[in-house]
Amino acid sequence: MVIFMYQQSVDKSGNSSKADVVLLVLLIVSFFLVGSIALYLEKVFSSPAPRYIFIAAVLIAIYLIYRARLIGFRYTIFYKEPEAVYDPRFDDMIIHEDYPYPVGTVIFERIVSAKGTILLTLTAQELVAAVDPGADASAYGEVRDTYNFSRTKPEKSYSLIYRKDGKLCRLYFSPGKELLGFIESIMNKDE
Repeated sequence: MVIFMYQQSVDKSGNSSKADVVLLVLLIVSFFLVGSIALYLEKVFSSPAPRYIFIAAVLIAIYLIYRARLIGFRYTIFYKEPEAVYDPRFDDMIIHEDYPYPVGTVIFERIVSAKGTILLTLTAQELVAAVDPGADASAYGEVRDTYNFSRTKPEKSYSLIYRKDGKLCRLYFSPGKELLGFIESIMNKDE
């Protein structure tokens, strides 16, 4: 089956198995080091407070690592009408009816591991402009809402200006050249 969509995932780049092993070793060493300090302080002060502080610190560290390592974003664009393809089951050319979105739809998802949750769906008519990182977007009007669907700082992210429910909105994202090309071709299709 021919697919007429393009998908890009943006997560913590540069992760390697070597970096994961180093992170695991550092976590184990720091766990035992901080744990032994907490036990020592518990004896010195004759109070269980250091133990609770240690548990809170471990939970915060787990949450921060979870956020930094497992959460990312996925961008999907449907860029072309489905075409008839040969289906050997019917020995005929057919158009599959399972094409879920119209051409020009852009979907933004938050991904945790491989599971995605749709955050925003935009149609081609809602897209206004794709703005380079650091460029001024005030020429498009006053932006009401801003969202960040990028793993980098907003100053280093591309912006997508769109109009939803009568409001001009902006979202920051980190598209590759191919995805950006599809978005720009969808926006320039009517011209």
